[in-house]
Amino acid sequence: MDDYLYFAGRALDGMAAIVATLGDDLANTRPYPGANSPYALLTHCVGVADFWSGALVAGRTVSRDRDAEFTAAGPVAPLLADVDALRERLRQDLEDLDESAPLHAAPPAAYQGPDRALTRGGALLHVLEELTQHHGQMETLRDLITGDPRTDEQRLRAGHGVKWGSLPPGTLGAWVADMDFPLAPAIRERLGAVADLGYPHWPQGDPAISAFEERMIDRYGWSPQPRRTRVFTDLIQILQVVIEHATEPGDAIAIHVPTYPPFLAAIARAGRRIVPLTVGGDLAALHDCALLVLVNPQNPTGHVFTRAELAAFAEFDLTVLADEIHADLTFAPHTHIPFATVRPERTITATSATKAFNIAGVRCALAHIGDDRLHARLAAMPLDYFGQPGVHGLVATTAAWRESDLWLGGLLDRLTRNRALVGEWVATLPWDAHYREPQATYLAWIDCAGSPFGPDPAGYLERHAGVKVSAGAEFSQHTTVDTGSWIRINFATGTDTLTEILRRISAAV
Repeated sequence: MDDYLYFAGRALDGMAAIVATLGDDLANTRPYPGANSPYALLTHCVGVADFWSGALVAGRTVSRDRDAEFTAAGPVAPLLADVDALRERLRQDLEDLDESAPLHAAPPAAYQGPDRALTRGGALLHVLEELTQHHGQMETLRDLITGDPRTDEQRLRAGHGVKWGSLPPGTLGAWVADMDFPLAPAIRERLGAVADLGYPHWPQGDPAISAFEERMIDRYGWSPQPRRTRVFTDLIQILQVVIEHATEPGDAIAIHVPTYPPFLAAIARAGRRIVPLTVGGDLAALHDCALLVLVNPQNPTGHVFTRAELAAFAEFDLTVLADEIHADLTFAPHTHIPFATVRPERTITATSATKAFNIAGVRCALAHIGDDRLHARLAAMPLDYFGQPGVHGLVATTAAWRESDLWLGGLLDRLTRNRALVGEWVATLPWDAHYREPQATYLAWIDCAGSPFGPDPAGYLERHAGVKVSAGAEFSQHTTVDTGSWIRINFATGTDTLTEILRRISAAV
C-alpha cells in the first residue's frame, strides 16, 4: 500500500504542479473546443479517487456530481488544498485493506469504469489507471495552453524554420516574425487528415475564400464583394502583382516607414519611387502618389490605425493596398477596421492566416480586389499566371479561420502577458528607448540610440549577448529615413525564454 500511495501521489503531484504553475487564468483555459481545462481535469481526478477509494473500497459516504467535474472552474488554491486533503483520505481508505473483498457497492454504469466485476484491490488499480492517464492528458493541455518552448527548443532548432534553425547553439531567436508556440489543434488535425496530394478539387468552391469572406463579415463587419477574392502564395506576391498592374515604372508609392523590409525591397526592385510616411505625420505627399501601401496593424511599430486616420487616407485619389495580415493580433481595447469599409472602390485588401496562426510555411494568402480597374486587368491575365497554393495551404487557412478562434484567444492572452513583461523591462533601461507599447502584433520596436551597443545594436547583441533581434536599419532600406539605432524584438515565445532574452540584453548594457 505504501507503493500504491507513492505512485498515485506522483500522478497527483504532477497534475497539481501543472495547475499551480498555470495559475488561476490559464488553469481554467480550454485550449480547443471540447477539451477539458486543467482545473476541470484535476477536479475530475479528485472525484474519481474519492468515489472509488472512499465510497466503493472503504465504504464511507461520498457525494459526487461527475458531470459537474468537467465544467468546474475557480481559483487554484482551494483545489490544491483539496488534493492535499485527498491524499490523507486515500491513506485512511487503505488501512486494513482486504484486497480480495468485494466492493461496498456496484459502480454506476454512467461512471464508465472497467467492464468487469472488481475487488477492492481492482478498484484501487482503476484509480491509479485514471490518475496516470489524466496526468499525461494534463501535460498535453499545459503544452497546448502555454506553448512553452522549454520542452520544444530541440524541435525548433532541428526543424525547417529559419528563426531557430539558422542560429548557432546558444543564441536565442527574437528576430523573424514567427512564433514559438505549437499549432492550433484544429489545424494540426486537418492537415493530418489530408489523404492525398493530388490535384486540388473543391466542388463547393475554394474553402479558403469562403472562410475569408465569412471571417470578414463575422469578425470585422465588412462584407467583401462576391467573386472579387483571389488566392495567392503570400503578401509579397500580392504586392508585386499590384505594383505591376496598378502603377507604372517611376511612379511614387507611399508607405509608412519603418516598415516590413521585403515591401521596401519589392518597390525598389520594381523601379518605383518610395515615398516614406510617418504614423501621424503629414500626408501631403500622397497627392503625387499612384499607390499607398497601408500596413495596418503596422509592422514594426504595432500601431492600429483609427477610423479618423483611415478617413484621412481616403481623401486622396489613389489606389490603396491594405496589408491587414496582423489584424487578428490586435489587443483590446484597440479595434481593427478594414480599410475597405472606408474606401471600398479603391482598396485591395491583402491578408492571410499565416501570421496570427503561425503557419507561414503553408504559403497561402488572399487578396480582395475592390478596385474595378485592377480587377479587370487581373481578370484578363492567363488563368495560371499567378499560380495556385497547394492543398495544405488551403486546408490550414480554412481550419485557422473557421475552427481555431478559441486557440487564438488563448494566444492573445499569452501575448498580452509577454507584452507587459517587455514594457516592465523597457522601463528599467538606462536610456530613453522611445518605446510605445504595441497595439497589435507580437513585436516590440525599441530605440537603442542612447545605449552602449554602438551603430549596429542588433549585431552587437548577437555577438555579445547571444540574442538575435531584427536590425532597425532593414526597416528603412531604400529610403533616406534613418532607423539604424532601432531593434525589433519578437516576444512570441515562452515566458522563460523571453525572460532570458531580456536578461541577456540587460547584461550587455
